[in-house]
Amino acid sequence: MKRIMLFCIPVIIFSFLVSGCNQKVEHQVQTNTPQLKLPTQTSLPQNNSNHIIVKPTVKSTTPEPIPELNNIKNTMYPDVVAEVGDTKITGLQLTMEEAIKRNNNVYMKKPQNQSFYEKVALGQLITNDLIDTEIKKQGITATDDEIKSSIEQDEKFYDSLPDNAPAKITFMQTIKADGFNSITDYMNSPKTINAVKKTLATGKLRNIILQSVPKGQNGPAKAWDDYIDKLINEGNYKIFIPVDIKGYQQIEQQVDLGN
Repeated sequence: MKRIMLFCIPVIIFSFLVSGCNQKVEHQVQTNTPQLKLPTQTSLPQNNSNHIIVKPTVKSTTPEPIPELNNIKNTMYPDVVAEVGDTKITGLQLTMEEAIKRNNNVYMKKPQNQSFYEKVALGQLITNDLIDTEIKKQGITATDDEIKSSIEQDEKFYDSLPDNAPAKITFMQTIKADGFNSITDYMNSPKTINAVKKTLATGKLRNIILQSVPKGQNGPAKAWDDYIDKLINEGNYKIFIPVDIKGYQQIEQQVDLGN
């Protein structure tokens, strides 16, 4: 299974929750139309395999500081860089996503060029909204008890880390950059609760996709990646800047593996 980094938390939150505004777009538009047929599900699994936090290996090096995300300005892109259905993805969202991914790669000592960050950041933002659309179509949701349990586990994990653990340092830098002074404040904020809700629902959708693969096949290991590729190739979205997001998952995986 693809390794999920510590930075998935802020990525999920800012991808889902930073809103933008309209702007006339001057670039050529890349357009995809929907042709998706998803498996139906009569009862959702109770166990979620896509938990919002994966306990990372604590490294000995001190991570690079996260940029002050609330102070980041969009200086490179139009106000709106993409649309997924009726949802707009803003240049500010893309700028924030790039900053988070750049910090992640610098921390892992795998810095990349600007075109890499543009591709994987925009790909992730569009994928998040495409998944959100499919979740709504299928009526998948997380219960209040599931959300509460997930948040309690996450808070307990970070509280258990020593203050000088790089994983905790990075996490605290990230939430403080978003205006929170404590783990409790962050975990109980409305936008964190909303992000956890969407992440848990995504885990349920993932389980549905995995369960649709016939037993005895080797497909389950890559079924989710194939599903994301299908969303990217056939989903209903438009891109207003010259960035091709197709294949972004594979490129990011190659960097993660050091290839």
